Amino acid sequence: MTAPQRAGNVNYMSRFIFAAASWLLLAGTAAAQGVPGRDLLDFPLGLLAEAPALSRQMTGGFWNPAASVINGPSRGAIGFAGLTTPQDQGVSLETLSGSYVFRPQWTASLSFAQASVSDILRTDTDPQSHGNEIPYSTTVASAVVSAARGPANVGLAARYRWGTVDADHARSLSVDAGAIVDRILGTPLRLAASTFLFSPWAKDNEATYFAAADIPVLRRDSTLLVRAGYSVSHSNDRGHDEYAFGTARYRQFDASVGVSQAIIFGNRNERWRLGLGLHYAGYNIAIGREDGAAGFPPSYQFLLTRVLP
Repeated sequence: MTAPQRAGNVNYMSRFIFAAASWLLLAGTAAAQGVPGRDLLDFPLGLLAEAPALSRQMTGGFWNPAASVINGPSRGAIGFAGLTTPQDQGVSLETLSGSYVFRPQWTASLSFAQASVSDILRTDTDPQSHGNEIPYSTTVASAVVSAARGPANVGLAARYRWGTVDADHARSLSVDAGAIVDRILGTPLRLAASTFLFSPWAKDNEATYFAAADIPVLRRDSTLLVRAGYSVSHSNDRGHDEYAFGTARYRQFDASVGVSQAIIFGNRNERWRLGLGLHYAGYNIAIGREDGAAGFPPSYQFLLTRVLP
């Protein structure tokens, strides 16, 4: 009986320590940011292991409005992505989005993303919890218009975000822009840039700025394409991230891998990401894994999109 009891005690203590640390962090975060929950959107929801500014895995252009462009004969797409962290962290994110080609080379998209933390215990001066759990969540609703212009895609997004921490509620509006250029001076070099939650009129501008580039390193007929690239991002008052990645597409399969070097609040974190996908009969099914930070186990995500003929 000794070993099971000890394991249970260790699990309880780890959950309590995380809950206590989370409450202290949330209290400081709520004071420092205009709308609660901004830190929950640092997880790569719907990205698998691709760069935010370049990824087209998920329809809707959540990270880059230009990525919502639908090329070819398809008239639309719908998609769902979910991300979950280990139970001791208790973070979950989901997004649902849809895109529709309303005129040639023009795409309109709507997306709805939600992120929350569970099991944040309410305590006073001792480890004994009491009352209900402390709610901590944020939701983002986005409307995007994008267009194809030669080798470039451009897009604009209007976003409405609201968040909750305990009894505090707040909301904000933001406007984002993005571009993806598939060829530079006749070369296959791709460049992309975008903003995320840019609100110049808000007291606390919580924007993140993305830039990325990649280039083919192996191409074989139309069956195999391997690209390698580099991405950087910067968040106001939050941190800086550098990301080296590679993507491969073989027939209906794709894979992506990358390593992130992030500096957040003065702390350096290194995380590996991995993504695997299958394209079949208009469906894209993919799974992803990211290393955890601060000793936590990895997080996992699932993505499903359907192209409408």
